[in-house]
Amino acid sequence: MCEEPLSSEKDRLDELGNLLAFWRQRLDPRRILGVDTGRRRLKPGLTQAEVAMLTGVSLTWYRALEKGRNADFSPEFLQRVALTLRLSESERVMLFQLSLGYSPPPFGLSADVAVDEDMQKLLNGMLPHPAYLSNISWDIIAHNEPQEEWFPWMPYEPNLMRWAFLYPEAREQLVNWKEDWARPFLAQIRVASGRHPDDEGLRRLKDDILAGNQDARELWADKEAIIHPDGHVRRLRLPAHRDQQVSVKIHALAPLRNLDLRFIVLMRTDI
Repeated sequence: MCEEPLSSEKDRLDELGNLLAFWRQRLDPRRILGVDTGRRRLKPGLTQAEVAMLTGVSLTWYRALEKGRNADFSPEFLQRVALTLRLSESERVMLFQLSLGYSPPPFGLSADVAVDEDMQKLLNGMLPHPAYLSNISWDIIAHNEPQEEWFPWMPYEPNLMRWAFLYPEAREQLVNWKEDWARPFLAQIRVASGRHPDDEGLRRLKDDILAGNQDARELWADKEAIIHPDGHVRRLRLPAHRDQQVSVKIHALAPLRNLDLRFIVLMRTDI
């Protein structure tokens, strides 16, 4: 009687390992910053070591997941795996079910996720510059095509701040991550939290970032405050230009009918 659960457990873990290997090998390394694309690859996709690096864990820890070994894998780690492997929502659910035995919570975008046709036309009219619309909690609720070309992670993590602080990949893309990006981002979160002290989404966002990022906790103690990044010039790397830095000027706007929305346009200053 006791062999059937053991067999079922083995089948579940084998399925998890097979899926992880498949998801990892279907990726295009050229689309993921932080991966060495100059070396000759014996197999397609990313290596286990590269996935471990991009998810912020040791090779031994990630390899245990792919080999189907029972370990104390946290939901936060699995979410980083889902983004790194560019999993669809259905695939993300499978990852959690096979690893933990339950489905992850939905992304849970706010009710203002619906963007009318005219607002989308405005975003599209910003071509060739990346542009996006985010809500009070920095969920990206609409964007144009260049925005996704510059930031291929967007379909898999809808929140800008969560990506910037909780995914190691962000440090590869955002040049001088701590001072030029993390510090002003946290200063914006402080102002937004002060203006909307009862907003549960903002409170959860702040708590998750401070719990999951040591640098964020240190920067938060400085108590800096910034309302918006309009006019800031910062540098980043793009998947198509991974060996060079791109300088952008951030233009931050807001529709008068909802001043809590942010209409952001990134304009290159180096061309």
